[in-house]
Amino acid sequence: MRKTVLVVALLGCTMSAHAQTQDINALHWAYSTYFGSGWYQIGDESNAFALRYVPRKQLSQAEIDDAGNRHWGIELRFPITLGLNNFPLDDIAGSVNPENFANVSVTPSVYLTWPVNERWTLRPIAALGWGTLLNGDESAWTYWTGVRSRLVLFDQVPRVSLFNSIGFVGYSPSIGPSESFWQITTALELGHPVFRNAEARWQLHWHLAYTWFPNDLELIRRTPGTEPISDQWEFGFAFSREESRISIWRFEFDRLGLSYRFSSDGELQGIGLVFSAFFDQ
Repeated sequence: MRKTVLVVALLGCTMSAHAQTQDINALHWAYSTYFGSGWYQIGDESNAFALRYVPRKQLSQAEIDDAGNRHWGIELRFPITLGLNNFPLDDIAGSVNPENFANVSVTPSVYLTWPVNERWTLRPIAALGWGTLLNGDESAWTYWTGVRSRLVLFDQVPRVSLFNSIGFVGYSPSIGPSESFWQITTALELGHPVFRNAEARWQLHWHLAYTWFPNDLELIRRTPGTEPISDQWEFGFAFSREESRISIWRFEFDRLGLSYRFSSDGELQGIGLVFSAFFDQ
């Protein structure tokens, strides 16, 4: 089994079930199982944090063999997400305290990879899991599915790839109605070498992404009369090693970097942590 990765997942829970009924500008805690790593803020009111632990098992590698036959890549993932009430930057270690945990979710996922040709790769994904508030007030089934695409436009220096995806994400809670949303994303990713030290040659990767939420959003419950948040921009960078993954203590990462996310109206913003290529998130 591949080594697991501990990340900070965005859109975690910052409230109890009772507070959710009062704060209609809140993000539902169940969405923390889907979104990438980082911190999110909506307007001036709601911050959200979570910790996500992701064991992975690679069953087969996607490849085109010497005879031209294509083979599926299959990977199983088992994200375990802990919602946090607080994530103090001056005491990150102290945030991992049982009294600070608000919810927990487990979402088994299947990632398939199909090499269309040497430059174009498709990736269908599907996930279904269950989570609960630790005070027992609410539980929810969570799910997502979709298809991702990566096309290598230029395979020299810099390496340029075009990423596209469409996905459907939702949850069905034990209390209240089910909610869901569609997302359509397009992104450009560039990578080029920056320096070499005694251990490895390092690459710098940049990405610019735009996500549109066609159903404008049941993702966020807003006050009546306000405009919904219907999109998200993301700009990020990350470093990687050509010869091997990056090791920190007992964890290994494909990349390490940061991203900044924001909606066109400025109401939604966040800082993300980048641990892998955009296609592999």
